[in-house]
Amino acid sequence: MNVMGGTRWGSRVVVAVIALQVAVPFVALVGGPAPTRFGFQMYSGLGGTTVKVLDRDGRALPADWHDYIASLPRPDLDWKTRLPAHLCAHVADAASVVVRRSGRESLVRCD
Repeated sequence: MNVMGGTRWGSRVVVAVIALQVAVPFVALVGGPAPTRFGFQMYSGLGGTTVKVLDRDGRALPADWHDYIASLPRPDLDWKTRLPAHLCAHVADAASVVVRRSGRESLVRCD
């Protein structure tokens, strides 16, 4: 029995497993959008969320809604429950807020 041959085979398996553990996250990081700060990537396949603040004529207002949330719009959270009301209260001339998420659109009118 060749002890050295068995050791080489075992070394190759260990190196291959370590290389795989480095290569898979690297490809995921380089191949797609970068992970977000405070983001939870488990739900990243659900699609993105966009928010627009509109005036009475339907034109988009320059509102940086990222100032009101801790991280980029995570798709696992329901942004239409509180964010539109908050934007209506804090953005001057806001008439409505449109939240688009995973192909669905929700329009919230400001009072």
